[in-house]
Amino acid sequence: MKDRKWRFVVIGGAALLLLNVQGCMNSPSQLSANEAFALSASALSGSESYEFTGEVSMFDPSGTVRRKDAYEGEVTSHGNLKLQWKNSDTLSTSTSANSQQKTAYRPLQLLESIKGKSAVISYSENPVSSQPVQFEIKLEDATAKERVVQGLRDELALLGADKDLLRGDPVKADQILHEANMRLEATLSTLQVTTVCHWTADARSWFPSQLKEETVLSYTWDNKSYKEKRISETNFTNKAQGGTMSKSNIE
Repeated sequence: MKDRKWRFVVIGGAALLLLNVQGCMNSPSQLSANEAFALSASALSGSESYEFTGEVSMFDPSGTVRRKDAYEGEVTSHGNLKLQWKNSDTLSTSTSANSQQKTAYRPLQLLESIKGKSAVISYSENPVSSQPVQFEIKLEDATAKERVVQGLRDELALLGADKDLLRGDPVKADQILHEANMRLEATLSTLQVTTVCHWTADARSWFPSQLKEETVLSYTWDNKSYKEKRISETNFTNKAQGGTMSKSNIE
């Protein structure tokens, strides 16, 4: 009888030790930044349903906000995306069709670039188990440029699909679009882009609460050099856990 009791004690103690070891192995202090971020990215993609809200701002060469848009959306069934845009200045919601005309920016597309290993990932500060984990993520310059180039081309394509533009004089509209495309491509040949992101995640569940992006664009237009900036912030809520979205200040 004593032997059986001792066996239960030993087995129970071994199981508890194993759980503690596994917990330590998954604690931020025991993981590299790449390993920890992979857990956090998996926590997001593995969530059956989550919501997000955010805002993207474009700053012109003088540092003035040229455009600001807010967005909100939901991902269900591990990938079903619903996205709605609203103008931050008027706070009036827009229809899905109108939102597509406003901007080609895709908030969650940034995640694919990061998960594609085209980035250098590090801790923003030494992780503490009881505190949210913060990462700094720098995209490779080629990947950062590719994102911006595709976005600008998509914006021009959206303009070309605008029926109101073609309603007056289709021939002249086509000419304007052609010239705009030529100037855009000439500018893109001079474009340089850097993108740095900050990702915040829960230290226990690894589910992210926030993704911030700062992208700087340097280019030449009409033989003059310019620098612009785009700042976006996306806040996440895991619906399965009934969480709440962060309310601090990026498909």
